[in-house]
Amino acid sequence: MTSLAQAMLFLSSYSPLLAVFALLDTFGKGTPSIVCTALAVAGAALLPLLIVLNRSTATQQLRVATATPRDADVLAYVASYLVPFASVDAHSTRERVAIGVFVGLIAVLYVRTEMFYVNPLLAFAGFRVFAVQTPAGTPVVLLCRRRFIQPSSDLDAIRISDYVWMEKQG
Repeated sequence: MTSLAQAMLFLSSYSPLLAVFALLDTFGKGTPSIVCTALAVAGAALLPLLIVLNRSTATQQLRVATATPRDADVLAYVASYLVPFASVDAHSTRERVAIGVFVGLIAVLYVRTEMFYVNPLLAFAGFRVFAVQTPAGTPVVLLCRRRFIQPSSDLDAIRISDYVWMEKQG
């Protein structure tokens, strides 16, 4: 499920930005706004699907030595990337291409650095982000709905990437 989960988290993280682009006709009226709307809706729909898939996927035991909340990562993402685009008004093809290139660059960095967990829709759905260290000293990122993770606990989780895990839901 890792590649599928990564793709789902990636598209859902861009869903709010695509919705803003559609509302503001950033890439033009008509087809470009319809495409942005369709991708935004698809991205938003993928998150509940991921949660359903999470329930039916085999888990691994994640042993937690320490855990620290990292919820600020989501706020930094929103402030750094989404907010500046909210006021962009690209009239010319050149401006639209520039915005597209910049969004593409952010997307490449987002995927290469495995930051799928930095997702405003996950936060909206009640997920929190924790920096977890295993007893062996391996740092991982854990997505879960808990407010607190007891040190020295064992959690049923699904590996999304080498260092990003999601706790099994329900």
